[in-house]
Amino acid sequence: MKRLVLAILAMITISAGLNAQTKVKESQVPRAVLLAMENTYTSYSVKAWFEQPGQYVADFSTEGQNGKAYFTDDGEWQYSAFVVDISECPTIMNTYFVDNYPGFKIRSTEYIEEMSGDNYYRMIITRKGIGSDDFELIFDTRGKLTKTNAPDPEVVRRDFIARNNPEADLSEREGPQPPEKADKTARKKRQLEIDAEIETVTPPDTVKKNFEKRYPTTRIKEGPEWVMRDGEYYVAYFTNNQRVDFDAVLAETGTMIMVGTKLAPERYPRPIQKYLAEKLKGEKYDIEKMVRYDYDSKYRNEEGKKPKQYFYVVISQKVKGKKGKKFTRMTFDNVGKFTGLLANPLDEKDVR
Repeated sequence: MKRLVLAILAMITISAGLNAQTKVKESQVPRAVLLAMENTYTSYSVKAWFEQPGQYVADFSTEGQNGKAYFTDDGEWQYSAFVVDISECPTIMNTYFVDNYPGFKIRSTEYIEEMSGDNYYRMIITRKGIGSDDFELIFDTRGKLTKTNAPDPEVVRRDFIARNNPEADLSEREGPQPPEKADKTARKKRQLEIDAEIETVTPPDTVKKNFEKRYPTTRIKEGPEWVMRDGEYYVAYFTNNQRVDFDAVLAETGTMIMVGTKLAPERYPRPIQKYLAEKLKGEKYDIEKMVRYDYDSKYRNEEGKKPKQYFYVVISQKVKGKKGKKFTRMTFDNVGKFTGLLANPLDEKDVR
């Protein structure tokens, strides 16, 4: 087989193109493309054909390997990509990854063939966790890195130390702290402890009146406990008689904005569970809580529309060598599609 190193830009077409594919019958594939497939591989079996802008893609197998072959619509073979396990790649590839990208994981490895006759390996990596970008590393057949768009390894290692052992990172980068800096650190630590304490508030009468109109005391088992959110919204945390936890968000004027319902595990949307399982594959985590937020039927945004419901999810993970847990907060839209990460808790009552 003929193999060649492609430019990273060309390889991006592989990922981008797959998203726009349409499955087609072999009878719909141009004769020139079918002949090109025959001329490229002497022994093969095509499982399916796909069409995408300017290309036809054959999902095929040859010599016991599964891959995808890419052709122009006028029958010119461009390249083929074969998924391979990291164990099938040169050992120094994995060694390079392990030594330079702590806190990352390998999403996939591919072997690429191209009409010019050279070859290369393509490794896709991502930082462990939610919402991380993918990066690619290109290696020649001996396993030597030739191209990459991944972060600088030194920066990655420093960041990894800072995330997992802040004290070691501080001493390594700055040396012993002078007394005034040590005092400042202690004050900052104390301030964080103070900030962690939940401070309840007393809402205006209009806010309380509208809340009680919607949720009279006869429907509440525990609460409400009032806190501020974003410095402008009043939030009532409470538990109803069926022991379901809620948080109602009201404006300072008393207008009901939305109500969050804490979901039981059996009610977690399948798309969200699937996303977490795929994104955190191989990692241990716990779903601390999943809240479905429904906007009030009378509430309208600046465009005069009622916003769609969304989901707020908090997961926790143990940090190796440290006490306590690391929390990750994220949001999903009404169909369970990931929409973003949140840097901080929603308010003082939110899980830490």
